[in-house]
Amino acid sequence: MDGISIVTDSSCDLPQAVLSQYGITLVPLIVRFGEKVFLDTELSREQFWRLAEKTPPFTSGAPIGDYVTAFQQLVERGSRVLCMCLTGRHSNAVSTAWSAAREFGDRVTVFDSQSISYGLGYQVIAAAQAAAKGLSFEQVVEAAKSVRSRLNVQILLDTVSFVRRGGRADHFIGAIDRAARTLNIKPILTFNTGELKLANLSRTCERGLKRMLAELSARSPLEELAVGHTFRQERSEAFADELAAATGFPRRRITVFETGSAIASHSGPGLIAT
Repeated sequence: MDGISIVTDSSCDLPQAVLSQYGITLVPLIVRFGEKVFLDTELSREQFWRLAEKTPPFTSGAPIGDYVTAFQQLVERGSRVLCMCLTGRHSNAVSTAWSAAREFGDRVTVFDSQSISYGLGYQVIAAAQAAAKGLSFEQVVEAAKSVRSRLNVQILLDTVSFVRRGGRADHFIGAIDRAARTLNIKPILTFNTGELKLANLSRTCERGLKRMLAELSARSPLEELAVGHTFRQERSEAFADELAAATGFPRRRITVFETGSAIASHSGPGLIAT
């Protein structure tokens, strides 16, 4: 796109078709398995889980040089850049992007999505669509802010071992860790203000999904709806069917996707999120 270009990180989980449609530049996060280091975008889902069975995965933000390179290329072609990052409360992506943006002055603006995965992705799409319509830079930012203010993200975890090891939920994981391990309790988390929070607990995944279904039904009518998962395609498709029936939201518009390596590293297998 001419005039305004969007940069985001690979935690947005947007498919390549959407990135290409709007000319969005993707900066990959880093995934580590012991001494083995990969770009988030390098690993297929099968490769990731094969490696994760043997070695616990850890993630880190993209190095500052990757942001500098992305910004440089876009600024040199005359674009003003909006860089949209996953939440700054649980990642260094925002601070790293800001550090990289300093040398470009007002040509690069960094935006904290206060979200992850499709929560970030929907904001990126809104900004890209506004830019494609020829709106001003300020209006493009406002389009993203508008989506950010209306997001509702729910996450059902099948295991807490990955999120415990990743350290992103230390503020609540201690209180439920023993119950989750001994009673097989499934936590439901929210991610609506940039911070991961414990919303509820369920004895089984199926009961957890019913809670999430009730929450979304109460929020109808819905503007957009996506179901993300880690290694649970069949159940996620069925959950999307249930959501469509309960909320009246068109099933054909519900996006079902498997999260990328950056999210899976902290959730483990069995996650279902909306």
